[in-house]
Amino acid sequence: MFGKMLDSESNLSKQFLRACQKGDLSQIRRLGSENIKDWSIIRHASSGDSPLHIAAREGNLEIVKSLCSDWKDQKCTIDVVNLEMKTALHEASQFSRTAVVEYLIEKGANLNSLKRADWTPLMLACTKRGSEANSCVQALLKANADLSIRNKDGWTAFHLACRSGDINIVNLLLKYSPECIEAGSKNGRNALHIAAFHGCKPLIDLLVSKNSKLLDSRDSSGSAPLHESVKSKCFEATKSLIESGANIAAVDDAGQNILHIAASVGNREIVEYILESNLIDIQSEAQFQITPLIAAERNSQHEIVKLLLKHEDKYKEI
Repeated sequence: MFGKMLDSESNLSKQFLRACQKGDLSQIRRLGSENIKDWSIIRHASSGDSPLHIAAREGNLEIVKSLCSDWKDQKCTIDVVNLEMKTALHEASQFSRTAVVEYLIEKGANLNSLKRADWTPLMLACTKRGSEANSCVQALLKANADLSIRNKDGWTAFHLACRSGDINIVNLLLKYSPECIEAGSKNGRNALHIAAFHGCKPLIDLLVSKNSKLLDSRDSSGSAPLHESVKSKCFEATKSLIESGANIAAVDDAGQNILHIAASVGNREIVEYILESNLIDIQSEAQFQITPLIAAERNSQHEIVKLLLKHEDKYKEI
């Protein structure tokens, strides 16, 4: 795949890769001037990482600059790939190395290069949280990274940002592409499904404020964001969706309402809230006449079984 390569076990290769990792510029230049005409054939044995991958991942900007400019006779290798088809820009983006990202972009790195499973650098950047990740995402967007690209599962960078739950990054993406909120994955899950499943109330509130139509959207299994929030066991997330107008009585393709799901996953707080608020009939049936009690029994949710039986007794007394 990589053509003629130096022996990955050779002392020279190891020294060069180690210097790139540690940021030892003097060692890089010494080894380069002595023996190395083309650093791109030096590879880490198991990953196929080149020196540029390693320096970019570690955020060693001076090493990155040296590799890109000091080897005058070497062909342009800014987009050299490893065994996962990742470029140095993928690595820098994944580890929020903003200065390196900006330099690689300036040198002409492919913004939308796809690694294995069709992930772009922007997608990897959006898996992180915090100010450095925000700066990295901003640098990629400023350079016109494509927000519409989907990976093999149909996920966009926006979906991944919603999974990570950084409100600032989500807002940044919406600023560049307001329509990205509407995208669905291959199994029909949208941003609100994802935020709900991960129990991120602030993000749920933001998404609903931007597009309330997402509240009753369904994925390929008929699951609404409200159903997904129950699985997260985050009471505030579920309550927020209910208060925002989500359909409490909605059922998925298996006929399950949120009480069935809460009973199945052992979400005691939601089960109590539903029963005490009289939101759903305790004896409601899904497909094959499955009640919440049966769902709890089948999933060995013993505390939920006791709770449901207690409420059933109260129901019978009434």
